Amino acid sequence: MKAQRVANAMLSFGLWITGAQASEAEPSRPQTDWIDLNLDFTAQPVVGVAGGQDPSSSSWLQQVAAGLTLGTGLNKSRSNWTGLDHWQIQLELSQFAGNLNLSEQLGTEYPLQSLVNPLGTWITNASLERIEGEKKIDWSMNAGVISIGNNAMEIPALNYYTNYTLNTPYNLSVIGLPITPLTSLGAQIGLHHKQLGSIDYGYYNLNKTHQIAASLGVTPFTPKLDGDLHIVQWSINPLTNSKLQKTDESEQILPDPLIQLGSYIASTNLNINPNKNLGDGTNRGIYATVTWPLPLLPIGKDNRIWISSSLSLNPNNNPLTSYAAAGLLSQGVIPGRPQDVLALGFNRSGFSRNIAPNQSYEGVVELNYKIQISERLQIQPLMQWIINPSGEGLRPTIWATGAQLNLSI
Repeated sequence: MKAQRVANAMLSFGLWITGAQASEAEPSRPQTDWIDLNLDFTAQPVVGVAGGQDPSSSSWLQQVAAGLTLGTGLNKSRSNWTGLDHWQIQLELSQFAGNLNLSEQLGTEYPLQSLVNPLGTWITNASLERIEGEKKIDWSMNAGVISIGNNAMEIPALNYYTNYTLNTPYNLSVIGLPITPLTSLGAQIGLHHKQLGSIDYGYYNLNKTHQIAASLGVTPFTPKLDGDLHIVQWSINPLTNSKLQKTDESEQILPDPLIQLGSYIASTNLNINPNKNLGDGTNRGIYATVTWPLPLLPIGKDNRIWISSSLSLNPNNNPLTSYAAAGLLSQGVIPGRPQDVLALGFNRSGFSRNIAPNQSYEGVVELNYKIQISERLQIQPLMQWIINPSGEGLRPTIWATGAQLNLSI
């Protein structure tokens, strides 16, 4: 209860800071250049239309995320940064609410919404970060209570999708990995070269993931476990100086071109006695993604195609032995709506025959349209089709519809 009171106090403090910064009624008050506070609200209402166990099932999920950043370089151009300007203190809390049962009611293996997490307040970031500058060669670092991300396994194109398997990079399914909002004690370090790309290494100690999640009263899906995770990755924007990747600067810009190659090794020991194999022990895997512009496509003002794939090297221990996905992003498809984005994505998740002998694969297709009402507000109507739900071949294809709402302060 004490931890919950602390979390609520931090959220209240964040709102107070936001109000103080937004108020211009006192011109004599100096602007606080070293504090940045974000408050983001996301909602995902989804309803079944046809197929599945209960076609009429519906769900509303929402997230409120409050993030506080402290740093002397927040309101400076990176080209003007000096030593201390590269460093930032990051703190973020996220609260989840709503109905988590849609995938169970429809009969899918994976959620139709990316916000399917145990309800309550989570510590989603508490870290010290160094951000690279504009030099030809520079380095970055992030350490503390963190999730996988911050360049490691980060695919910006996936932010345009709502389905969990399309929104989560490579649909990683090894139990206990720190996929947001789940966090662990860890550190990431990167070496960046303007022409040769970036080499990133991440280490995550998984021993306290359950305890960190439970510290504010959440009951996480992940059981208590011992183990760690290592990630090594190379990534590059091969068109850094090309005009192919940019539209008008006054308009929304789709994700930069990206080539990403990496590998991971996780070692986990679940502190439970399950009645079935949940997939622990040593898990190694490789992954890759490509995001590329399509300047000659005769629709929209700007377009991206992306493909993504991962392969488990320990299929007897990994619930997901293979994953393949692809998609298309098209900006400004409708005349007079230059900042709207049409997104089409599909994937295939292949199950481990050792862990799930009666399951083969589950596929997803998502079509959505992001309506940019303002810089702070977007509404994204969507449709999803779940092919071979749960992978058992017993249920018809599921058709669902819904929307995602984003509001940022």
